[in-house]
Amino acid sequence: MTIVTPLYSLVNRISAMTMKEASESSPQAHFELLQMIDQLRAAVETPTETVLRLIYQPPQNAALRTVIELGIFAVLVEKRHRETGVSATQLAEHTGAEPDLIIRLMRVMTSLELCTSTSEVYFANEKTVALTQPIGRDGIPCIYDLTVPTLSKLPEYLRSHDYINPQDYTRSPMQWAVGQSQFEWLARNQQQQTLFNSYMASRREGRPMWFNTYPVERLLGDAVPFEDTVFLVDVGGNQGHDLSKFRREYGHLPGKLILQDLPSVVEGVSGQDAGVEVMGYSFLEPQPVKGARVYYFRAIFHDWPDHICQQILRNTVSAMARDYSRILIVDFVLSDTKTPLMQASMDIQMMSIGAGVERSERQWRDLLRSAGLEIAGIWNQNPGMESVIEAVPIMV
Repeated sequence: MTIVTPLYSLVNRISAMTMKEASESSPQAHFELLQMIDQLRAAVETPTETVLRLIYQPPQNAALRTVIELGIFAVLVEKRHRETGVSATQLAEHTGAEPDLIIRLMRVMTSLELCTSTSEVYFANEKTVALTQPIGRDGIPCIYDLTVPTLSKLPEYLRSHDYINPQDYTRSPMQWAVGQSQFEWLARNQQQQTLFNSYMASRREGRPMWFNTYPVERLLGDAVPFEDTVFLVDVGGNQGHDLSKFRREYGHLPGKLILQDLPSVVEGVSGQDAGVEVMGYSFLEPQPVKGARVYYFRAIFHDWPDHICQQILRNTVSAMARDYSRILIVDFVLSDTKTPLMQASMDIQMMSIGAGVERSERQWRDLLRSAGLEIAGIWNQNPGMESVIEAVPIMV
């Protein structure tokens, strides 16, 4: 007689989903497979094992931050080392660190499967390569240095503030813990700002762009086809990575593309080759570009509490042509139940460094309605990725 347990059933589901993901690869199938694997681990672990795994995550992150700073992953992926590997002694010679320290750090890296090893000789794998690219090489040290000092004090902050949800950017946990907001900290640390810009440009590599998720034809049919009109304004668009990709995909757009960000961010950015106009601008001020077809915000609103978001939105609404303009927001839309761990963790991080919020659909609707907007649609390919929200002025 075959005994079917919940664990056995889950293993069978994972097997079936693995076959589906292999034959019909899609973001949705990939997300579901990862969710099932997490469920399997939770089912197999004892409660004590789960607690111990959580306790020892901080030293793992600290070791990873150190290994990246030493440039060890870059050494492992060098062509001459890919087949033969690199010994702890050789890594010590490359980095100037003591061999015994290298061994201790690399125990963590191999346990995390960020590389492989045989008898203190280390080899690169696919994950090692990712850690030498901007998303790992620049993202890990920047986000670690930006967030850890505040996160280490977050319990103390919440306790001393009577466990009230932070809603004031000027009194955020980061401001309280280190005396600066995230953007002040970046502005005063130029190397970190450079790493941050590089990370922001890279973290969506290999993922669908917003225009692969959102039906752009919704915008094209009624767009005014004159050279002096503005089709899309990328508000707070950093150095224009999204606009450049959008222009390459849609080469003959009916109107101009404008990149807006703080003067210090867009200084030196030339959009001429990409057919983009560059404009220094703070979204905390009235929007100077009137009547654009699209005002586009990617990963902006999660940085800020509601009252600042309302200010940004109202500044934009005042420039919109009511029956023509649209706002497109690319941000997470959290599910009310079974929120993916990364999104839930991101919400705590954004709360810590700027009193920001990762919002649910209900929260998005309430926020937009408070600024005179309503949601015309939400598009998403994968629950683990950002959604595209289209908002329009409420017609009275």
